[in-house]
Amino acid sequence: MTPVCVPFRLDAAARGDALREFNARAEILWFGFRGRFEEPGLSVVTLERLEPGLLGGGGTAALNGGVISAGFDAAVVLAGLGQYAAPAVVTLELSVRFLSLARPAPGLAFRARVVRSSRRFAFVEAELSDAGDPAGSACALASAMVA
Repeated sequence: MTPVCVPFRLDAAARGDALREFNARAEILWFGFRGRFEEPGLSVVTLERLEPGLLGGGGTAALNGGVISAGFDAAVVLAGLGQYAAPAVVTLELSVRFLSLARPAPGLAFRARVVRSSRRFAFVEAELSDAGDPAGSACALASAMVA
């Protein structure tokens, strides 16, 4: 993913509050996701635990496509939470392109960045990749609009 992104609008304290609420959400806990912010504007969602029911993509021990879509949804919402002081950020549109099997690995993460924003909407790009993969290729890409 190219490092160019819209920097976070919210200060560190406000992002910390939003991150605590995000990581406490029922669906985030259910999937085993964990979010974090990285300066200047990257949102990262990782899998803290991997339940067997999350696997099965392509008939293998890879992440299921629905789980990948849910991970992207979480990552793009988190990117929006770094931009807006709002009680909720919602995904209005999400497009996912599956490129290869997403095999579980310690460095596997969803990384999202806002590429354009206004006062009410943000356009987000995201990728699912393994930071430990020497090839550095993405397993899946996504684009989204959040409000």
